Amino acid sequence: MVVSFTTTDASFNIIWEPTLVNYEDLLFRDGLSIWETPFARSLLLSYMIAGVTTVTTLIVAFPVAYFLARRSGTFVKVMMFLLLVPFFSVYIVRMYAWLKIFGSGGAANNVLLTAGLLQQPHPVFDYGIVPTIIALTHAFIPYMLLTLYASLDGVDFSLVEAARDLGASRVQAFREIVLPLISSGIVTGIVFVFVPALGAYLAPQFLAKGQFFMIGQMIVQRVYVGYSIGYGSAMSVFIILAVIATLLLLYRVSGLDEFIQR
Repeated sequence: MVVSFTTTDASFNIIWEPTLVNYEDLLFRDGLSIWETPFARSLLLSYMIAGVTTVTTLIVAFPVAYFLARRSGTFVKVMMFLLLVPFFSVYIVRMYAWLKIFGSGGAANNVLLTAGLLQQPHPVFDYGIVPTIIALTHAFIPYMLLTLYASLDGVDFSLVEAARDLGASRVQAFREIVLPLISSGIVTGIVFVFVPALGAYLAPQFLAKGQFFMIGQMIVQRVYVGYSIGYGSAMSVFIILAVIATLLLLYRVSGLDEFIQR
C-alpha cells in the first residue's frame, strides 16, 4: 500500500515521494469516467468472475459435503481420497488440461460433434468467461468442500430428527437448525474461494485468450513487463480492500467479535 503512492525513475528505482499519480492514472485515465477506464472494467469483471466462481463452488461442494457428513468410517475416507486425487497434480498442468478441453476444436466440442449432438462447434465451449469460471471452480472446490465438510461433520443431526418429529419440514429443519450451525463454515469457504479467484492469473491467461483481462493479469503485465511497481501496487490495493472486506464479513458472521467483547 505504501509503494502504491510512489513512482520509479529511469533505472527502475523507487522514488520515495508520496504521489497520487498512480491512482489518477487508474481511475481518471484520458478523460474517461471512472467506470469506463480499462482498470475499472477489469476490476468489475474480476469481481463478477470471482463471485460467480464462489457461488458455483458452493453449489457443487455443498451436496457432496452434506452426503459425506451423514456417512462415517472407511467409506468417507475413500470418497474423500478419490475426490481430492485430481488436485494432487500441479495447478498449471490442470490448466493445460482445460486448455485442451475447451476451444472450437477442443475435446468438448469434438465429443459432442462426434456423438451427433451438435452440427457445429458451440460457442459456449470456446475460450472466454465460461471456461475461465469452470476452471476456477474446479481449482478451488477442495477449499470449499473441506471447509463445509468440517462444519457439517460437527453438526448433531439428532437435532434435525427432533425438529422433524415436532412437525418441521425438511426445508424448515435445514433452514432453522443446520444452516445457522454451519454459517461460519460457509463464510470461511467463501473467503477461501473468492479471494484467490479474484487475483487469478493462470486460468484467464490460458482460457480467455486475450478476450478480457482480470486484475491479476493486469498487475503482472504492469510489474513484469513495464516494471511499474507503484502502478501495480495501486492495482493490488483494490484486491487488499476486497480481502479486508471478506475477512471483516467472516469476523462478523462467525461471532468472533461478540466472543472477544465477552
